[in-house]
Amino acid sequence: MPPIFAICVLYGLGLTASMQVGLVGPIAPDLRAGFDLSQAQFGLVASLITAAGALFAIPAGVWAAQAGLRRSLVLGGLMMIIGAALFATASSSGMLYVGRLVTSVGYLLIVVGAPSWMANLGNARTVAVAMAMSIWGTFIPVGIAMGNWTSAAIVAWLDWRMAVIACTIPVAVLLPALMLLTKPREQSFNRSLTSGISGVLKSRPAMQIALTFAAFAGATSASLAFMPAMMADNLAISIPLAAAIIGITAIAGNIIGSVGAGMALGREIPGRIMLAIGLPVMAAAIFILFVSQIITISVLTLILFNIGQGVVAGTCFALLPRIADRNLSMPALQGMLAQFAEIFVVIVPPVAGAMIDWANWKGAAFLLAGFYLAGFVISLRYRQVRVVTAG
Repeated sequence: MPPIFAICVLYGLGLTASMQVGLVGPIAPDLRAGFDLSQAQFGLVASLITAAGALFAIPAGVWAAQAGLRRSLVLGGLMMIIGAALFATASSSGMLYVGRLVTSVGYLLIVVGAPSWMANLGNARTVAVAMAMSIWGTFIPVGIAMGNWTSAAIVAWLDWRMAVIACTIPVAVLLPALMLLTKPREQSFNRSLTSGISGVLKSRPAMQIALTFAAFAGATSASLAFMPAMMADNLAISIPLAAAIIGITAIAGNIIGSVGAGMALGREIPGRIMLAIGLPVMAAAIFILFVSQIITISVLTLILFNIGQGVVAGTCFALLPRIADRNLSMPALQGMLAQFAEIFVVIVPPVAGAMIDWANWKGAAFLLAGFYLAGFVISLRYRQVRVVTAG
């Protein structure tokens, strides 16, 4: 099969995984009413999708490197299907939690394995691989938007259980297609679990990229969580209108930024230059966005914010194949990136919420901009490492 087919299948799996994140928003009223959930309990249902990643992403990456990417992705897809089935048929809040935990394992295996397979489609410096890895960086915002829209449409037409199933059907379609792909040219990785984990943690370039991405991911998660309410307050618009603006600009801006990052990296522009541009742009944009009361300015800065998001995420993912070697496999590096990001995703939104309670939206503007600038400072220490050529 041609590489473009493999990229479509692997990217599709990533989108399906992120749809599981986005589907919970529209079904929130039905879940809360049907299971008598408090806001905190519903928040737990929503956040459990990241539980496996926050706890086990690096070990999962090392295991995927040992077991093989196809096996990892097939298992991940099956776990997502099983988890969604448990969630959709739940008769108690406990089963909702179990379903999301099982889904989180599948989500983790896909977000570790799919980009690792993409990185094995050619030489790490080629434009095609850099572009594929950069585009992979859009799977979270695009998948969340798709899950949100699909869930909203199905829950209005049928019910929340069918919305969960509808958002999981694509993975059942993509798994057979995965079996048609040519097996990736994986390097042998025979290190023990402990050795594999310590290897990525001791790698300075890997640590710098992971910490940069973690600061970025935590701030972005908090920004998107509070953005609809912030825009409704500051601009006097409805939350549905704010959500529509956010979703449309997120997809368009992230694609533009990620494609641009892939093209630049494929033409040997250093990754630290891309990060040194994208992170300060995001810091300035989020600060203006959270204090603006003029809709034109808000929309323009939101577009800029999302383009910067695409640049930063695309660059971080595209740099990983250039770090990987026989001691630092791509799945282990992807696991490290995911685990650091998920930890910050758990930490930053509550801190941002406390800042909003204390100093309103302006306080959040300073806090979130500070996280992006912290990521910028960390990225300045990144230096290019040698590249492993194919074969």
